Amino acid sequence: MPIPPQLPQSEHSRSVFRNNLAGETSWQRHQRYIQSAQLYGQNPSASSSSVAKKTDFDALKDGHRFIRDDDEDTSALSYDDAVALKYYKSLFKEYACCDLKHYKRGDVALRWRTEGEVVSGAGQFTCGNTRCASHEPAALKNRQPPALITLELPFAYEEGGKGKSALVKVVLCHRCKKKLMWKRDQEKIVADACKVVVDESVAEVGGRSGHGLGKEERANADGEMEMPGWDNSQDESDQEGDRGERVRRGDEERRKQHHSERRSASPPRRRKG
Repeated sequence: MPIPPQLPQSEHSRSVFRNNLAGETSWQRHQRYIQSAQLYGQNPSASSSSVAKKTDFDALKDGHRFIRDDDEDTSALSYDDAVALKYYKSLFKEYACCDLKHYKRGDVALRWRTEGEVVSGAGQFTCGNTRCASHEPAALKNRQPPALITLELPFAYEEGGKGKSALVKVVLCHRCKKKLMWKRDQEKIVADACKVVVDESVAEVGGRSGHGLGKEERANADGEMEMPGWDNSQDESDQEGDRGERVRRGDEERRKQHHSERRSASPPRRRKG
């Protein structure tokens, strides 16, 4: 079959080749064509520069739950929930790892251990705080591991707009345990200090109202405590009568004392000779 004659190339085609294609490799030319097709061959709003691509990690963050129900229906799950469920099943939920970065605010982040951490023993035979120097097993090869304590924490969190709670076991060293309990201990110290201040204020107010008298003396002066030998079976009328009798006796003693003072102060009388 005879080869058709080659059509003559126009001056415009030759200028395009000289200006745009000269010096480019096939790969560079392919990249430029693809970029031009994305910019001019489609709607600019749907171009790759403006479309936000959602990765599996984004789907995992949207559908992840700290604790899932065992009887959850998995027949009609979305793609995000399916990815999150697959990752959830690969976790080991006996011990948890924590992050105590914001321990002074009382905020603690918890997550389940991965397969690699279970194999290495991180979070079970080492400190469960991911920011602790004793968390990684490799860091404990050349030094003595610290003493560890297992705690069961009542972890309260919010998920999906609902408040939830769960008991989670965490293994911590002594230093990280103090961080975990730091806010609780501070609140207890403040409460004890406030209680001491209130007790001192009450004692000071009581001292001013009693004018230096003891508790028993103040009560006796106010008639709140019984006197020695007082009959508790007396009614109010008897008590009022006894009180009035004591007042009359006191007035009589004061009058006698007044007369004796006047007699001692008056000059002696002269007898008529």
